[in-house]
Amino acid sequence: MEIDVESRQLGVGYSIFDLSAFLEEKAFVYLLRCNDNSLYCGWTSDIQKRVKAHNTGKGAKYTRAKLPVELVYFEVYADKVAAMQREYEIKQLTKLEKEMLIDESEDII
Repeated sequence: MEIDVESRQLGVGYSIFDLSAFLEEKAFVYLLRCNDNSLYCGWTSDIQKRVKAHNTGKGAKYTRAKLPVELVYFEVYADKVAAMQREYEIKQLTKLEKEMLIDESEDII
């Protein structure tokens, strides 16, 4: 299954405050910056709830010891399969490449 590149760009460049425009979408891929400056990548169907779960220690084991976390990047997809594929792609990137994704999205805002 090929990922729709257009849907990949839907959420790029929007801040956490602009999420309301995307809440009807089905799946998000996101990057969190942890308090030790590391990056965590995940996918979810409810991004606001997931970020809150991470920050209350109920998210991934990786983030529990690195609180608080901050949402620094997200992409929007129509379904979870596409989001999970993109999550895998992002997890294969180096930290520098992930930082470049974040930096490129900040230039769009």
